[in-house]
Amino acid sequence: MFAMTMNNIQTKQNICTGEEAPCVMACPIRQDARDYVQLIARGLFKEAYRLVRERNTLPASCGRICTHPCETKCRRNSTDKPVAIAWLKRFLSDNYSENIYTRPEQTYPERIAIIGAGPAGLAAANDLALMGYSCTIFESNPHPGGMLRMGVPTYRLPRNAIDQDVEFIRQLGVEIKYNTTLGKDVTFDSLKKEGYAAIFIGVGLFDSRNLPIEGAEYDGVLKGISFLREVNATGTVEIGKNVLVIGGGAVAMDCARTALRLKTEKVSVACLESRNEMPTTDFEIEEAVHEGVILYNSVGPKRILGEHGRATGLETLRVKYVFDEQKRFHPAFYEGSESVIEADTIILAIGQTSNLSFLKNQEEIEVSRGATIVVDPNTFETSMPGIYAGGDIVLGRGTLTEGLAQGKKAAISIHNALRNEKRSDEKWADKPEVPKLADARVPLVKKEQKQDMPMLSLAKRLNSFDEVELGFSPEVAVREAQRCMNCGAGAYVDEHLCVGCITCVRVCPFDVPEFRNGEITAYIGGDCQSCGLCIVECPAKAIRFKTPLEDSGRERLKALFQDVSVQKTRPLIINFYCQYGSPVVGSVEGKSNAVIEKHVKRIGVLGLGKVEPSLYLNALEWGADGVLITACKEDECHFCAEYEWIKKRSEYVSGFLSEIGMDARIFQTHLVSSQTDNAFVDIAVQMVKDVEQINLVKSV
Repeated sequence: MFAMTMNNIQTKQNICTGEEAPCVMACPIRQDARDYVQLIARGLFKEAYRLVRERNTLPASCGRICTHPCETKCRRNSTDKPVAIAWLKRFLSDNYSENIYTRPEQTYPERIAIIGAGPAGLAAANDLALMGYSCTIFESNPHPGGMLRMGVPTYRLPRNAIDQDVEFIRQLGVEIKYNTTLGKDVTFDSLKKEGYAAIFIGVGLFDSRNLPIEGAEYDGVLKGISFLREVNATGTVEIGKNVLVIGGGAVAMDCARTALRLKTEKVSVACLESRNEMPTTDFEIEEAVHEGVILYNSVGPKRILGEHGRATGLETLRVKYVFDEQKRFHPAFYEGSESVIEADTIILAIGQTSNLSFLKNQEEIEVSRGATIVVDPNTFETSMPGIYAGGDIVLGRGTLTEGLAQGKKAAISIHNALRNEKRSDEKWADKPEVPKLADARVPLVKKEQKQDMPMLSLAKRLNSFDEVELGFSPEVAVREAQRCMNCGAGAYVDEHLCVGCITCVRVCPFDVPEFRNGEITAYIGGDCQSCGLCIVECPAKAIRFKTPLEDSGRERLKALFQDVSVQKTRPLIINFYCQYGSPVVGSVEGKSNAVIEKHVKRIGVLGLGKVEPSLYLNALEWGADGVLITACKEDECHFCAEYEWIKKRSEYVSGFLSEIGMDARIFQTHLVSSQTDNAFVDIAVQMVKDVEQINLVKSV
């Protein structure tokens, strides 16, 4: 069943309007964020991981340090807070990862050389290996990961997460040669002589930018990248008691939080930007402050002060503005606003730069004024034929997912060049986004609290480099995923079947269906919340869901009755329940667990408004002794206006069964706060007893 579902997910655009979820469009690799979140919401964790891994080369790493532009564009922002998409990816990688790939059926004779085992290089190697190419990665460090390993502190990204991601790539047959540096141990010429048909350069930015001010040469002045690399390699660096970090980006926050863990007495950060302008995520800044870092915003470095050749502080000027009217970086300062921040160690974290020494005697490869490699923006080929590049060495300073995207795109280009093909990835095709949620509709969407990430206590985190974020439990992950509004994957109207009866307009609790510009058929736009009421109530059956994830229970019911053991169960109760009230699918608490496991077969649906009353009758027709409907209490469900329709449908089924002489107890509907607590258990066990009594009377 999963294989069918996954294939349908991948081809869903054939029946969709073409609008894509904003979270997907915002992601540089076009990760199927909405769909894997929807799978988590249904408790289909392994399936969700497989979907993630099909697109994302480094899911365990990405789930921890991704800048998650998907969440910035999440339409939940208009109602409360975005869905924790990145944390959900991490949950899957930590708990449900598996090697889902087999070797490709077709292989090619060409060998590809990858320079650098960072995100771009790993992504290129991964995708080329899946296409059928033999790839060798040449890495200058003794371990894979590039700046992920050498630059990102372990309290944010444990090394076993990197190793887990890379191991999957190795199992595809990718070879990694460590301690091998381009320009020293291998050259472009030597690689070509060894028979490599193409070379991809994915080296990172391993040097810090210099700060050309007085005093930068003093002892105690360190460069941010070098500082982080040494700590990550050795576990320590010699610093003073009062550390000042210059810079306001992610590297600056990493330096500051790392310095705290080295048992210094005071750590400060000074940056040009105001608090709202700082070029890193609010979360990173807030965590730094929470751990004890002092922020000095809107101050610029004038000179480093020192005595006897050692730094003693930083003289600063107050900033007028950082960006000019054209939004260009062009800071200006107030004259006479000097002040001093005392420090005996000053870490410069104002940016990263490349080391292009490996291009010596390679004038054919064009380099930009910013010391990055110039590539064709479509193919990622450099000015030297057969040499490709991507990641930070092209971007200047990119994100993890931007590096992954360039590696993946370069892999396709290399294949096309070698095979003289025009293969493309439709995921990167320009598509319209689902529009912003209409202002009038925002109040109709139920507000739901975002789940907090469990964190290591402050006392524990400052005494080690242990990971600070502890990860979601399955229960928390499901609750968070169920906040997703399934943007762009709701209902659509088949205009050839619609009869213009306005039933959909009448039943929709979100006022989404409409008749536009005098048209006689209904239209359902991107604000559809996938509650399913219109699909069930449409008399012409002209409305359907765009994706197969919304199976409404029918396929699972059919599969259930194909199980011989289920057919032999007596009494057999089919429980249709709302998954919004079930933190983990299928789990039941209480003393009567065994009774339910034996006699009650459960079919969860995200909102029982999706279930047609005929399905309840099908369950009885196909062999069930009873049908139990357990819906959420109205104020507790994700869909706040469904119960009146669930009640109407239940009354219809009950009336029909009564007319044909059936005992009313074989079909019951109950409202519950939870689908797994003792109240549910009591209801289910009592129904088993009721049906046993009915069957006993029948047999007499």
